[in-house]
Amino acid sequence: MRNTLTTLALFMAGTANAAPLSVATDIPPVHSLVSMVMGDRGEAVLLMDQGADAHDFQLRPSQARSVANADSVIWMGPELTLWLDDALESLRGDGATMALLDIEGTVHRGYAEDHEGHLHEEDAHHDDDDDHAHEEEAHDAHDDEAHGDHDGHDHSGDDPHAWLDPENANIWVSAIAAHLTDLDPEGSEIYAQNAMRASIDLENLIAETRETLAQSHDTPIVVFHEAYGHFAGRFDVHIAGSIAFGDAAAPGAAHLSELRHQVEEEGAKCIFAEPQHNAAMAEQIAEELGLSVGMLDPMGSELALGADLYPALISQMATAIATCQES
Repeated sequence: MRNTLTTLALFMAGTANAAPLSVATDIPPVHSLVSMVMGDRGEAVLLMDQGADAHDFQLRPSQARSVANADSVIWMGPELTLWLDDALESLRGDGATMALLDIEGTVHRGYAEDHEGHLHEEDAHHDDDDDHAHEEEAHDAHDDEAHGDHDGHDHSGDDPHAWLDPENANIWVSAIAAHLTDLDPEGSEIYAQNAMRASIDLENLIAETRETLAQSHDTPIVVFHEAYGHFAGRFDVHIAGSIAFGDAAAPGAAHLSELRHQVEEEGAKCIFAEPQHNAAMAEQIAEELGLSVGMLDPMGSELALGADLYPALISQMATAIATCQES
């Protein structure tokens, strides 16, 4: 009888240890990267409604329960999804979390750099604290003097849209594998193998994206809002300006006038809307200035959720830019 109970207890313990992990994620690209690494070992749960605005989303009760009950929450960080910051504090206490923007080696870029056209990644690494602080101070001063039309929206400091640089994604998949291993040591080999495959796929994605954009370096584009500095810096895309400031704050008349001047001066051919926002403004500017209109979806809001979303997101953005410039 004792042997039977011992066998049953061991079986139950093994079953408990083998229970799949549940990891809550804030945005579709993070959900995709976590899915790559977890594979069939666990389940990634997306908190934000697909197609919603990442900057001002509000959790429903069912989503709050996912935050509380998950084995871990992997998110970009409060710089992007501030709505999740308070939820983590109130619902998880000391529960496991990981903010990708805090991962060592992550390439950080300031919003100031998004205004430079061709961007230079060597000036923007996380370790350059002194230079970065200097850039922020200079940018803040420039804003105060030259852009009083920003409707009080703060678009200084780090640009949190760091997933749009696949080199960051490559850094993160290894960190995700280590984090999941801490939670589930028995799955360590699975996580390591999945992360290695994901890294190879991401390296191939970077090479393919460079090839797609090989003829696009010298033709400026206009984007909907200041979200594309990481992508532009990695792939040498020239951004002439954006319709909206920071995190899609409504543009004022002075800014739109300045944007039209930039477009005419730099010879931009394309202007891009986003599926989460009304395209009317982009279409109006395009009609006035004779530009082609394209669509960029930095959140993958119209893509199928899962491991394939992230590479599809990057590939679609590159194809959209190259195709619009050729039209």
